[in-house]
Amino acid sequence: MPRTRCFLLAALLLVPTLAQAQEARLDSLGGSQLLVEDASNLFMNPALASVHDNRVFFSLGVTRGGGITGFDPHGGAFIGLTDEVTLGVVLNRSPANYGFGNAFLPVLGAYMPEGPGGPLEGPDGPAEVSAPLRFPADLFLSFGNPWSKLRLGFNLYYAGGATREYIVDDSDQDTNVEEIISKAQTHLISGTVGLSGGSLADRFRGEGWVRVTYATAWNDQTGFNEASDPPETVDRIVSMDRDMRLGAGARLHIGDIEQGFVVSPGVTFDHAFGVFRFDDNLVAPDSDAENAQRNASANNVKLGVGLAWRGGDLLVNGTAALSVENLKVIDTISVTDGIEQFTTDDVSMALPEISIGAEYRAMPWLLVRAGIRSSVVGGRDISTTRQASGDADDPFETEVVQTITPSDVAVDVAASTGVGIEFKKFRGDIIVGGLFLPGETDFTFFSRADLTFHWD
Repeated sequence: MPRTRCFLLAALLLVPTLAQAQEARLDSLGGSQLLVEDASNLFMNPALASVHDNRVFFSLGVTRGGGITGFDPHGGAFIGLTDEVTLGVVLNRSPANYGFGNAFLPVLGAYMPEGPGGPLEGPDGPAEVSAPLRFPADLFLSFGNPWSKLRLGFNLYYAGGATREYIVDDSDQDTNVEEIISKAQTHLISGTVGLSGGSLADRFRGEGWVRVTYATAWNDQTGFNEASDPPETVDRIVSMDRDMRLGAGARLHIGDIEQGFVVSPGVTFDHAFGVFRFDDNLVAPDSDAENAQRNASANNVKLGVGLAWRGGDLLVNGTAALSVENLKVIDTISVTDGIEQFTTDDVSMALPEISIGAEYRAMPWLLVRAGIRSSVVGGRDISTTRQASGDADDPFETEVVQTITPSDVAVDVAASTGVGIEFKKFRGDIIVGGLFLPGETDFTFFSRADLTFHWD
């Protein structure tokens, strides 16, 4: 067997939790997905599926805060079709997991504040119910293996939903009937291409990835209302025509994965933008509500460095990062002799975000972990009202009122502990922790359990 492959096999045997764990391990160490090496990184960079193949996993997360309990089960399999090709399928992964929502979800919230399944609304006109996202699925295809000098991976993610409501109202038992058919659809599709360079035997291992995400949602109503005077035919649509996100990231691992120090600087950037539309084709065409616009855009940037040290049965991880996110929403409404424009620009910063965690093999089959993460969160809100008159395409601005309000600075602390259990080809990881907010009597509790079966 070549020397490189012997070293690689030894490294995988020495650090099986790295090769087989999921998000529970990462959370129990208190770390950031960008800055800590973990199997769950393949949702960020699909090229890493070539390193974590031949396994089946299931993950269940439970979160409780503010009297609300949320569940997040998902699972899948990654199978090596050949020595160089890996195919993976994951079902029911939430778009809120693994850092997927950067910049994308804030823009989505500008049109659907309660998320898919809640109201879909713009600056003027009606708010209609959107369709929830159901049956999310991931498809992975990667080329290479752990000892390849270069690996290439692709990930395609889709989630969608549709509802149909048929309403007939003749409550007063006369001959005038209201009949409405309401159809709602929501679709989300995302594609990621990733590269991973260097085998696990190399001291320098670089990664890079790009992703494009697109979502659309609409509620289309048709029907008639004989009770109105005069009788009306309904044909209108409320639509988020698009929420599109362009993102990229890169990181570099410097050091020996088997022992000693590994330094991992990394950076991600995501930009998203959205467009809203309301058309009332028959009742009030070319109304002020139809001409109203809501344009939302968001940026998210995170950069930092991770430091890991392994000595014998002990692994210690530390990370330091800076993250900045802004959301800008511009509402334009037609008024008499011109337009009125409302602009909100929210900026939030986590500076710095620091974490430290440790993992210790207490027994051949048992690993214990603990971690803590802290960040100082602050920012500012800018609200601008612009009033103009004249042609909507080139109005003359007559008044501008701007208010700048700094948001309160808060310190967020998340602490967690976990265990990893290994028995032959099975791996189990369990985490229990909480997000503590200073000054609050309650805190958010979270837990996660991951189970993995792997084979060669």
